[in-house]
Amino acid sequence: MADDLDDEWWTSAQNEGETSEPESDHSVEASENAAPVKRKAEAIDDDKGADDDQADNTDNKEKKKKAKRKRNTITVELKAKGSKSGTAEDLVQVITKHYKDKLSTVEWDNIKIDTDRNFFVSADKEHTPVSYLRTILPKWKKMLKTELKPGSPLVLLVSASAIRSVQLNREILDFKSEQCQIAKLFAKHFKLEEQQKFLAKKVCHIGLGTPNRLHTLVKSGSLHLDNVAAVVLDWNWRDIKSKRMVDIPEIRGHLMDFMKDFMIPHMSKNHCKIGML
Repeated sequence: MADDLDDEWWTSAQNEGETSEPESDHSVEASENAAPVKRKAEAIDDDKGADDDQADNTDNKEKKKKAKRKRNTITVELKAKGSKSGTAEDLVQVITKHYKDKLSTVEWDNIKIDTDRNFFVSADKEHTPVSYLRTILPKWKKMLKTELKPGSPLVLLVSASAIRSVQLNREILDFKSEQCQIAKLFAKHFKLEEQQKFLAKKVCHIGLGTPNRLHTLVKSGSLHLDNVAAVVLDWNWRDIKSKRMVDIPEIRGHLMDFMKDFMIPHMSKNHCKIGML
C-alpha cells in the first residue's frame, strides 16, 4: 500500500505541472533550521537549571540567616533581661500558641490546666535540681515506701536530650537515696525494646527521659502513669546555643504532644502536678 500511495502522489504532481524539489534539500534545510532551535532550547534549560540552583542557594542562605538572627535574638534578650525562670503561665502560653487553630472546642476543654491547682511552685534561680525536688516532694522518703508495680514510677523528669538526661541523673544523686530506682528513658544509648523489657520487669521510682521516648513508651503500654504524682519539666536549662527545651521546634512539639495526649488527662483524674525546674 505504501508503494501505491507514493505512485499516486508522484503522478498527481506531474499531471498538475508542479515541480518537486529533491527531498534531500528539504532535509538539509530542516536540519539546519532545527539545529539552532535545539541549541537555543538547551541553552534555556541550562539557564533554568542555573536559576533553580541559584534559588536553592538563596533559600538556604536565607534560612541560615533567619536561624542566626534567632540565635542572636535569644542572646541579646538574655543579656538585656537576664535568664528568667519559667512559670506555670509560660507553659500555658506555649501550649496555647502551639495548638492555635488546631484543636476543636472539646479538645481545648480536655487540655485546660489551672496555673494554681495543677502546678507546684516553680523553681527560682537559687534552686538546684536536688533542692527543687526536695521542695516540691517533701515526703519523698515516705513515697518510696509505696508498693509499685513494674513500669509505674512516682515521678517523671522530662529533659531536652539524652546528654542532658545523663547530666541530670548525676545532679539528683543526693535526692534519690539508696532505695530509689531510676529508669533511663531516652533514645541515644538505649533501644526502645530494651526499655520496654526493663519496664515490664523492674520497679522504678523515677522515670528520666525525653518527651518523644516517654510518649512512645506510654502509648505502647510499657510505661504506666497510675502512680505518677509529679511530672517535672527541665524548663530552665539551656544548651550551648542558649536554647531551652521549648525553644527547639521538634522537641517542643514532642513535649506538647506528650502533655496533651497523656499528662494533662492524667492530671485531671489523679493527684498529680507539674514542676517547672
